[in-house]
Amino acid sequence: MCMYCYYPEQPQAGISPALAGRARRIEAAQPGEHVPDQAWEIFLGKESGPVAWRHTARILAALDEASNSPSAHLRCDSVNAPSALV
Repeated sequence: MCMYCYYPEQPQAGISPALAGRARRIEAAQPGEHVPDQAWEIFLGKESGPVAWRHTARILAALDEASNSPSAHLRCDSVNAPSALV
């Protein structure tokens, strides 16, 4: 989390439950080591803790495929962020 997002009073767009569900189904269908449920929960902000890079990369790839717009879910929505980040 960047310093611009650490303002609980500022609303964030986040990842919709529908998009997260599609991404989880896509990720589960891919070959290889699956992302543990706890890593998904941490990534989606429901729990706190670290997420291994290999799991983060797999989650991001699944989200890209689920959203049909690469990295759209990475946009910084904080009103405190410099315009270069938004």
